[in-house]
Amino acid sequence: MARWRSIEDMPPVRRDLIKREKYFVPNSLVVSRGCPHHCDFCYKDAFYGEGKSFYTQRVDEALAEIDRLPGRHLYFLDDHLLGNPRFAAELFEGMRGMGRVFQSAATVASVLKGDLIEKAAEAGLRSVFLGFETFSPENLRSSNKLQNLSKDYVAAVERLHSLGIMINGSFVFGLDHDDKDVFRRTVDWGIEHSITTATFHILTPYPGTRLFQQMERDGRITSYDWSKYDTRTVVYKTIGLSPEELKQGYDWAYKEFYSWSNIFRASFGHDNLKQQLAHLLYMGGWKKFEPFWNFMIRYGNLNRMLPVLETLLSNTKNRKSASHSESSLTTTMKSMIGKAAL
Repeated sequence: MARWRSIEDMPPVRRDLIKREKYFVPNSLVVSRGCPHHCDFCYKDAFYGEGKSFYTQRVDEALAEIDRLPGRHLYFLDDHLLGNPRFAAELFEGMRGMGRVFQSAATVASVLKGDLIEKAAEAGLRSVFLGFETFSPENLRSSNKLQNLSKDYVAAVERLHSLGIMINGSFVFGLDHDDKDVFRRTVDWGIEHSITTATFHILTPYPGTRLFQQMERDGRITSYDWSKYDTRTVVYKTIGLSPEELKQGYDWAYKEFYSWSNIFRASFGHDNLKQQLAHLLYMGGWKKFEPFWNFMIRYGNLNRMLPVLETLLSNTKNRKSASHSESSLTTTMKSMIGKAAL
């Protein structure tokens, strides 16, 4: 029997129980559950099982929760914040004038359709996790990611950049129509189009997903020992790439995308200085200062970097004079480099 689910009328989160100083982004929140799409490799349908798999809070409840949070930065952990256009439009309208900067996840289709992404930008959206996953129409069809079919990825990227929104692109390697060139094609495309950060994945047939069920029926599951699983584990019979090629390509893609030469190439692909500096600081600072981040985590000082993140996100949108923005970002860069030398 299908089950009805709702997060309306939930009691307020007991944030007084959270030690805010221990977190880089203490203002994390969720105003919806699930996603309206049904990609075969996604955990979502397996996680929610029977019944409703996408639902939202009431807008007034979400705004009240936001209003209770101190500071400027918000991190929406929703799988797809723009998944219900009516809810999202009302939420963004209510957030206008709050002076917030926030990060969230969306889809290529939601970026291209209507003016919802402009409303999000006006409300303070400055960074979005975007599921490109693959450039192959065959891969999109076979994985039931139909919402990306025939969508202009470049147009979506350009629209986000024009609004001052940075992009964390998600890409999956190991789909059945991938070949040995997929790694270089993906990295080159991301750098050419100034994707701020990239998250690469090796295709994983998680138990409970339609991908797992299909591969199990086809006799393609090679291991059920999840105790040894990590992000480089290949647990299915691959097509087009051997498991070794898949793991090597995955490692190469991360190393190549985050090389200093490509960080600079991607940064200077933007057409204005503010976004160039913000991209360079965000991409370089996130991936090239791991000893510094380890130090901040170890000694409980991670929350001290939140103002730096807020400054970076605030300076991606053309609101202030170029000279002021350049000065602010330069100060941020010096601060990061100085603290990384500790």
